[in-house]
Parts: sequence; structure tokens; C-alpha cells
Amino acid sequence: MLPEWSQLNNDGSPGGNATTDVQLSERFLQRLEQTIGESRYEQWFAGQTVVSFSGDVVTIGVKSPFLIKWLRREFTEPALEAARECVGISAQVRFDVDPRAMELATSAVTQQPRSANKPGLGDKKDTDAESVPGSQKQPEKKRLPPRRRRFARLDDFISGSCNRVALSMVDIICKQPGEQYNPLYLYGGVGVGKTHLAEGIHVRVRELHPELQVTYLTAEAFANFFIKALREKTLPAFRRRFRSIDVLIVDDIEFLNAKKGIQEEFCHTMQELLSYGRQVVIAGDRHPRMLTNIRPELSTRFLSGLVIRLEAPDLETRKEIVKDHARRFELDISEEAVHFVAKKFTRNVRELIGAINCLQTYHHLSKRPVGITAAREVLKDLERDCLQIVRASDIQHAVCELFGVQKEALLSSRRTRELSQPRMLAMYLTRQWTRSAYHEIGQQFGGRNHSTVISAEKKVKQMIEKGELLQVANRHWTAQEVVSMIEEQLQAG
Repeated sequence: MLPEWSQLNNDGSPGGNATTDVQLSERFLQRLEQTIGESRYEQWFAGQTVVSFSGDVVTIGVKSPFLIKWLRREFTEPALEAARECVGISAQVRFDVDPRAMELATSAVTQQPRSANKPGLGDKKDTDAESVPGSQKQPEKKRLPPRRRRFARLDDFISGSCNRVALSMVDIICKQPGEQYNPLYLYGGVGVGKTHLAEGIHVRVRELHPELQVTYLTAEAFANFFIKALREKTLPAFRRRFRSIDVLIVDDIEFLNAKKGIQEEFCHTMQELLSYGRQVVIAGDRHPRMLTNIRPELSTRFLSGLVIRLEAPDLETRKEIVKDHARRFELDISEEAVHFVAKKFTRNVRELIGAINCLQTYHHLSKRPVGITAAREVLKDLERDCLQIVRASDIQHAVCELFGVQKEALLSSRRTRELSQPRMLAMYLTRQWTRSAYHEIGQQFGGRNHSTVISAEKKVKQMIEKGELLQVANRHWTAQEVVSMIEEQLQAG
């Protein structure tokens, strides 16, 4: 049996299920023993190491810093193979000093007679330093093992009108993965909660279904694994591992834009998983049809399930977020200060958390509660720095990217429908975001006169009021939806 403390993760995540972690540790150690052999396992691991799990990171704690380099060189590959069988293809392995391993080794020595020491350990006073080639005896330094950032949990997600539907669908998926809404595609601007929900699904499914193999990773990580498999000529093993996953969660899917070979591999992986009723969750910053450089067969896969947009949090939701983080930090903050923070920092949750961190620092140093006056004074610099400067060239770039046109064509004298509508939108947004004079905007759009800009602004306003449709790629959107999408790109910066 493993010691009682090995039931705990370093940071308490994911899952928080002690029994599951014990089972993972036992399975990991058994697989490692099978790989390296009983004698080597008894010499280097049995009764001397602590295995802990934090997300997809498996940390092997040892009692001495002298052992780390040796173990890393000799056992990283077999340990990584065992870890992947336990937590999935995205597993990582780390060796580090763990004070608990020192206690375990000391306890094992005091409980056994000297003659019963394991083969290879001998009776030397400093076994670790003398067993590892090239090591020298040095005083041991106790330090805590490195901690990976804790996975977000659904329990910490603040629900509001902007995200209530998405949270409800996520709850259904966690209870019955693969049964409904498969694949699930979450999209929205920066800092609206996509990654929080994706990580929360990872944690919740592992809690509710410990028998399932659940993997969370970014699209960039998937691409890196694929490229590595190509280089090492291990594609069959790569495919076996990814296509045997029960719940696959991929964040930042827009990374695959214009990467045709990786898109093809990911498409086949999705198709295989979906055909066997395994759950796929995708998160990205835009609607699947707005991923202009994604293969049609892949974007239609995304659309075949449920696509949900996450909106920026409204005022009431932002206030709840501020209160929640204030409670976590034990920050004494008034209701007026909460309202001030929520009203001033509106673009995304990350700005709100940054503001709370500033107020927490003030509270820690001054030992005073945070009122409206203190909040204004402390956050005035942050509020000024969060003001976003948007230039006409930024708007032109966003419009060209959305409609798939060249900037030179947008600024040209051509008046085709494919160019006139994007050009009018760009002029309208330049007026809204920069407040430049009409004649200045005209000069920025190929030397046009001010009356052209006034006319473009008027026409776009009418299109928004009437709900007229604009064609983007092969789909029609209302003018308001198109404007909102471009503005989200501008806010993402």
C-alpha cells in the first residue's frame, strides 16, 4: 500500500478524488516496474519515491538532489510511457526532491534490520551520493516540488446571462460524455471563460467518470505531438494514443489555421473519436465558419454538434466575479468599490482580476479596508493603462481578415460588392473607434472625400437597424453580428 499522503495532489487538482489518485499511483508504479524490471525498480523506486499527480504532470519525488540527474537520464522514457497510459498522451514526467520521500526512506530503514537492505543499496552511510556515478557528497537542500498551475473548476465559474446556456450544456456533457452535443464548440472573445470551461470539463469528467481517459491540451500541443511523431516515425503509436481517448478537449483551435497537414490529422482523429461515441470539446476565439483557413471537412465537423457563443460578462456578472475573488483573497471591500471596479473594467475577466490584485496589494500594505475613494486612487493608473488605442490600420486589418480581401483592394477605387461592403464597415468602425474627422478617415481610405465617409456611416447604421444580411465566406450574418465580431477582434488586440 502507498503511504496516506500520496493520495493528495500537489495542488489539489484535478478531481480531488483521493481514491482515484491512489489507483493512478499504483497503476503508474506497476507499469513502471514492468518496463524497467523488478530488480531496477526495487533498487531505485520501491519504498523510496513519492508519486503525485497534478493535471497531466506526474511528479516523482525522491529523497536526494543527487539522484535527480541519474534518474532523469535512466528512467525518463519508461516513466513517460507509464504516465501516458495513466493520464493520457499529454502526460509529462518530472523528478524532484520531496521531503516526504526522505521521511519514507528514513522510516523504511528504521523498520528493517541492516541485513534486510535491498540489493544494491549496501550499508553505506550516504547511499545516494555514492551510488550515482560522478556525484559528490553535498549537504541536502530541502525544497518543495514545483507546482503546475491548478486547473480551473466549474464550481468556480461565475454564471450569468452571458454564459448560462454554455454552463448548462457543459453540465450535461460532464454527466453523460459522448451522449449529447458532440462535438461541443465553445467560442468567444478574450477572457470570457472558454479556457475555464474547458479545464473545468476536464476536472469534472475525471471526478464523475474515473474510468475514462480524459485529455485536455491546446491545438499547439497537438501539433507539436504530431510533428514529433513525424520526425521520429512513430505515427502509428501517436494515432493509437490519441484515438483511444474517451474525452478529448482541445483549446485555442484557431492555432490550426492554414496548417493543412495537421488539420487533416486532427480531422481524422475527430472522425474516429466521434464514430465511437467519444466526447470531443473544442474552444476557439471565433465561430467555425470564421476560421477562413480551416479545411471544410473539419469546420463542418465542428458544426455537426453544438456551437455556443460566450458573451463578455455583463455588469451584474462582473460584480459577482469581483465579489468572488475578493472573498478568496479575504479582501475587505465595500459595495461601492465593487461597483466601481465592475463598471470601469468591462472588456474581460482578466482585467477584473488584475484590478482585484492591485486592491489586494493595497489592503495588504495599508491594513485598511478598500472603499470607493481608495479604489479610485489605487486603480487610476491601471484604468488609464487599460484604455485601448485602436488605429485605422488595425480596423482595416481586422476587416480584411474577416472578409478575406487584400488591404490594397480595400483601399482601391474598385466598387464591386465584395469590396464596397467591407469598405463601408471599415469606415463606420473607424469613425466609432477613433472619432477622427470625416476628411481624415477619407484620406486613410485611399484619398476619398468626407462625403463618402458620411454616406458609408449612414448606410451601415441603416443596415444594423434593419437587420440586413452580409455574406462572409459562405454564410450570411446580420450587420450587427459582423460588427460585433470585428470589434471582438479589435478588443483582443
